[in-house]
Amino acid sequence: MSYPLALKFFQLAKDGGLMSQGFVWITAYSLTDIFDVVGSSALDVMGGVLGVEPYVRDTVKLQNFRQRWREKYRSENPGTSLTVPTVSGLYAYDTVRALALAAEMTEFVNSDFVLSETNNGSTDFDKISASKAAEKLRSAFLKISFMGMSGQFLIQDTQFQLVSTTYKIINVVGRERRTVGFWTPGFNISKSLEKKDDLDTIVWPGGGEKAPRGWLLPANKTLKIGVPVKPGFSSFIRNENGTLGGFCIEVFQEVIRLLPYEVPIRYEEFGDGKGESNGTYDELVYKVYLKEYDAVVGDITILANRSLYVDFTLPYTESGVHMLVPVRDQRQKTAWTFLQPLTSDLWLGTGAFFVLTGFIVWFIEHRTNKEFRGPPVSQIGSIFYFSFSTLIFAHRERIVNNLSRIAVVVWLFVVLILQQSYTASLSSILTVEQLQPTVTNLDEVIRKGANVGYLNDSFLPGLLKRLRINESKMIAFNSPVEYNDALSTGKVAVIVDEIPYLKVFLSKYCHNYTMVGPTYKFDGFGYAFPRGSPLTPEISRQILQFASSDKMAKLENLLYGDTACPDKDDSQTSSSLTLHSFHGLFIITGASSLLALILHVGITIYNHRHDLISGSSQRSWHEWFALVSKIFHEADGSNTPDKDEPVMTNVDRTIESPCSISNHIIGNFDSDTDMGSQLEGEGTPGRELSVQGPDPPSFAYMHSEG
Repeated sequence: MSYPLALKFFQLAKDGGLMSQGFVWITAYSLTDIFDVVGSSALDVMGGVLGVEPYVRDTVKLQNFRQRWREKYRSENPGTSLTVPTVSGLYAYDTVRALALAAEMTEFVNSDFVLSETNNGSTDFDKISASKAAEKLRSAFLKISFMGMSGQFLIQDTQFQLVSTTYKIINVVGRERRTVGFWTPGFNISKSLEKKDDLDTIVWPGGGEKAPRGWLLPANKTLKIGVPVKPGFSSFIRNENGTLGGFCIEVFQEVIRLLPYEVPIRYEEFGDGKGESNGTYDELVYKVYLKEYDAVVGDITILANRSLYVDFTLPYTESGVHMLVPVRDQRQKTAWTFLQPLTSDLWLGTGAFFVLTGFIVWFIEHRTNKEFRGPPVSQIGSIFYFSFSTLIFAHRERIVNNLSRIAVVVWLFVVLILQQSYTASLSSILTVEQLQPTVTNLDEVIRKGANVGYLNDSFLPGLLKRLRINESKMIAFNSPVEYNDALSTGKVAVIVDEIPYLKVFLSKYCHNYTMVGPTYKFDGFGYAFPRGSPLTPEISRQILQFASSDKMAKLENLLYGDTACPDKDDSQTSSSLTLHSFHGLFIITGASSLLALILHVGITIYNHRHDLISGSSQRSWHEWFALVSKIFHEADGSNTPDKDEPVMTNVDRTIESPCSISNHIIGNFDSDTDMGSQLEGEGTPGRELSVQGPDPPSFAYMHSEG
């Protein structure tokens, strides 16, 4: 349109409110230079308008031309507002120059037009024939190419072409034009000609810097947002002195702030003014379909039947339905609780290894260590006393054999591990509650005929009916306090509700209840908008972005609490220790003890090999057994001296009384060997016999040099 008509058009648009916030105006180049032609009057009515114009490089040659043009134009047009030639004027100047250059090339002087001989045209032009000079001029004009004021001048296919097509993007801000970017074939829209970059800040009609959407709010109105009344679970929706808040409201406001344009909103409670809801959630959502609300914001569950008449955004909470049940301590503390840390097979296995280790130590020690000798009953007692006294590391018997020492050291290590494990397990049993859910699935509730609780004014009755719960067994509740009272008194066996509500409940009553059973799939909470609303995908994209932010995590911590309530499941129970848990330790101690026993037997047999070899062919198996028993049972005094008397030789013998000394002397020496030859030392056999100590006396044959 012409400049005067365009000026009138924008004046009417401004008067009609179409130049205010929420509107966008973009002009092609034919109107962008209206500011140069008309001046400030156009700037007054076109604030926030975006326009494009061809980009002309500002050269020294162009600057000189503008100066000459300004002086000439003002002298010819006094009082004009036009101060610089427009780009169209530069194009016209270059075109006339090209035509002049073509005329010089063809030496064109005057026209040689002649009338047509046919003279049957309908216009005067049809009566004129072609000029021969004009044909030469046209041919030369099409070949003209030079660097003009507007850039490279070139004619291609009879059309004027710019070799490099670049456009400036102009924004009218206040009473000035501002270049906010460019369009180039290489970078498309960019702030710079040299690299890809975002545009400068654009000021839109009305003065806002956020890009409005003309299709979003065609009447530029404020969105009327319906909000449910939720007196029970105020963490999601609450009204504090007329100001709406809560998790659902705060998330929505944060998402709205992320939009690249302004969306004016106004909340309106769907209540009766007395703190109660004015209808069901389905009725509230249906009012969006009836266009009474532009959207609904709250703890609105995304359901298939609701999506028939509204569009939901993506969910912004955890989805699904769970069961809430009480928990109780499954471990009963009795007089026999101390037996629970170990299973019966571990108790039996540990006892068997106590006896085995005690027997092996006794077997190795009793020949050389008189603390393990005595009457049979005393020796049996020593076996059990020594082995079980290792449990508290209080054994007093000396161990003199290295083999038995090895067996005892390994066994003490096993006892230490068993003792520490037993202590830890018993402490857990006595001090830690082993909480288990009273109900694990709805089938159990159905078999018992127990009542089931649910949140009032929700979709859960339909779900419970599909799960075969009798309607007479369903009881509705409104708040976490009512949930707690019903479960603690046994009014209901379980509460079936959505996970967000249950997590809020557990943040207050964590230690007495838990969520169990399968998760029934639902889509969680979403915001409802009219069908086909362009806001729905916009809000959904911003929900995805906001859900992964720290701000969302902080809002969830405020909703559910900072401390997560641990699940009560079988993994929390302190199970008894089994024999399999210590299988490796018992193999180690058993192998070391048996190895010590085998080595002891081998060494003992090797030391008495002469006794076993001599006369072996004449012995019966009874005699063999008696001989072996004698070797492994009789005391070997060579390594167990009495700590209260001096050691003289290795022939000490205990005798009953002083009067039988000679008999013992005679009876304790081999008849084929001189007594002195069995004693250590050189020279003649000893001549002195001494009797020392109290009853029973002992004697020693003394070797004398003099």
